[in-house]
Amino acid sequence: MSENQKTIEFTITTSRDQLVDKTIEEIKKHTYLDPLFDAAFKALLSDEEALVNFLNGVFHLKESNKIESVVIKNSEINVIFPAVKSFRLDIRATTSNGIHINVEMQKAKPDYFVDRVLLQHSAFMLQSKYEWDQLNFGNLPTNLTKEQRATREIHRYEVPPTYAIWICDFPISEQKNFRGDWAVRSKEGLTLSDKMMYILYDLTKFNKTFEKIVTAEDRWLYLLKHAGKAEKLPNFNDSVIAKAIHRILVNRASEKLIKDQANDMVWTEEELDRWALLEVRAEQKAIAKGHKQGLEQGLIQGLEQGRVEMALDMLSNNEPIEKIVKYSHLPESKILELKASLSGYATK
Repeated sequence: MSENQKTIEFTITTSRDQLVDKTIEEIKKHTYLDPLFDAAFKALLSDEEALVNFLNGVFHLKESNKIESVVIKNSEINVIFPAVKSFRLDIRATTSNGIHINVEMQKAKPDYFVDRVLLQHSAFMLQSKYEWDQLNFGNLPTNLTKEQRATREIHRYEVPPTYAIWICDFPISEQKNFRGDWAVRSKEGLTLSDKMMYILYDLTKFNKTFEKIVTAEDRWLYLLKHAGKAEKLPNFNDSVIAKAIHRILVNRASEKLIKDQANDMVWTEEELDRWALLEVRAEQKAIAKGHKQGLEQGLIQGLEQGRVEMALDMLSNNEPIEKIVKYSHLPESKILELKASLSGYATK
């Protein structure tokens, strides 16, 4: 490595614990916890009353067929999952009318996002099928009657309705509007089964102002999008929403909840993989540019450009400054300069 290349390296000695502590300090400067991160998202919605209110809004249910109650279940999935991490859903529940629900908050877009939705839903459906079978046939005696065997055979491959709701804080290129309703359909548009439904929300396309908020669906999406930066949130004269907002007030949150939130905001194993991928891509761009412009100078410029792109990506996801410095290897002054340029662009 040349001397010029060495000058663009930026060594960070900040430990994870230090980053968590700094993030806690930043969190305490805000009015609300940001529900775009898991801990606050679950505090906001992993409550039976709030979840019923939210789901009735999502499904646009009228008074006569509204969901009356839900049972919130363990978020772990006991299925062998092909990933290098433990597998948990954000919120898993069963409604009073027998629908199995998975609600996910996704802050950053992974490669193969749609594949992830399908893969996760497959595991969720298998877990739901197992629990449904246990409920209906788990207590049958060993010496089954002819009628019991016949009933079990009829329902052997029956699956309960499984609906997945993904709330995404990134552009979903596959859909034009903030909401997309997806299902398994034929080329002619015929639905193969109405027992599987995917509802994808793109918060970057949800731009309704407070004055335009009408439905329960609008209210929850408005809260999810704006809570992290708001000084005061509207409760829309809804006691359930008022209680939910109260649960994410920073000055009311427990130290454990705040620390969990900070841990979510610093990094997870999945995020470590993502930032490593961004760094590898930055290096690859540098090498490609080096071949075009003369290897040494091109490598320096290309690596710098890749790191800037990585920092901009992280800034757009509201990552803490210390975290961006650590992964982009850019000095804090450069990160702040990029942040200021983004803010200036947003106001134009």
